[in-house]
Amino acid sequence: MSAEAFGELQGALERLGDASVRGPLPEGGGAGHHRLSRHGLVLGYAWDDRSRTLTLLSLEREP
Repeated sequence: MSAEAFGELQGALERLGDASVRGPLPEGGGAGHHRLSRHGLVLGYAWDDRSRTLTLLSLEREP
């Protein structure tokens, strides 16, 4: 992974910690997905309201 892609990934994770950027997750908590189209990556994440914690679940290349 290039340094540029890694920097964009870090920025996306920081922004996803903000509910206005993240948007609603599926009912029951479920996982959300965020695309970094410029780098061909899709990250899966979960948000826990109680602990206010964002967890990166997966990082995959777009097919």
